[in-house]
Amino acid sequence: MADPESPQEAYFEANRAHWEQMVADHPDIESVESVEAFLDGNSALLPVQREELSSVEGKSLLDLQSHLGIRTLSWARAGATVTGVDISSESVAVARELAAEAGLADRAEFIQANVLDLPAEHDERYDIVVTNFGVLCWLPDIDEWASVVAKLLKPGGIFYLAEHHPIATALSDDLGADGDPITIENPYFSTETPATPAGEPPHKWTHALGEILTALIEAGIELEFVHEHPFSVIQRSPEMVQDEDGVWRFESGIDLPLLVTVKGTRQSE
Repeated sequence: MADPESPQEAYFEANRAHWEQMVADHPDIESVESVEAFLDGNSALLPVQREELSSVEGKSLLDLQSHLGIRTLSWARAGATVTGVDISSESVAVARELAAEAGLADRAEFIQANVLDLPAEHDERYDIVVTNFGVLCWLPDIDEWASVVAKLLKPGGIFYLAEHHPIATALSDDLGADGDPITIENPYFSTETPATPAGEPPHKWTHALGEILTALIEAGIELEFVHEHPFSVIQRSPEMVQDEDGVWRFESGIDLPLLVTVKGTRQSE
């Protein structure tokens, strides 16, 4: 649970205020094309997510840090009863509107909360807990996060993570652009303070892949697989091109893990 006396709480509050303002000023912060495609009936999930998690029909599913909810709602459209959680009340409001517009309001609930506080405030446990891209960077303590994941899963429940690979987030944003060398711009291993300058939200933290996996194992998640992928959900370089699955790849021979997916099962209590 987030400690109100912790120095990290000021970072959480700054980030929450940042996202409240961002979504209020730009309700189309998720790309307009993505939202329109979702409302037209398309899934906002990548093929790899749908293939690896397989059927969610009839399952209760919790999406931690759900943002505007189009991926959460895509799981609902696939047959799950979903709950999305996000620290931003503005994001939650937009997600509820999209659920209603998509005809999924009866299968979806959205809660405004810091995910680290959720087990103390919310006593429901789920068949599946997921996270969708770009979420771990907002959390300072990866061990506490993994503990939350385990507490929110039923025994035997499934956890599924799809996230930017920590290697990619450590590297320069313009990977290999114009022939420039790829450089390290951010820490790879976890740091106590954010990797962004204090006083300039949003504040982000980095977490190494080994730290993430170890935290899950120690929290009681038995890992089924860890898959590293050479494509990204975002364009990390002008040298990348988008393929028919909607992911971005290098055509220039750069071979890096850009996305990681992890699946595991909550061990019996």
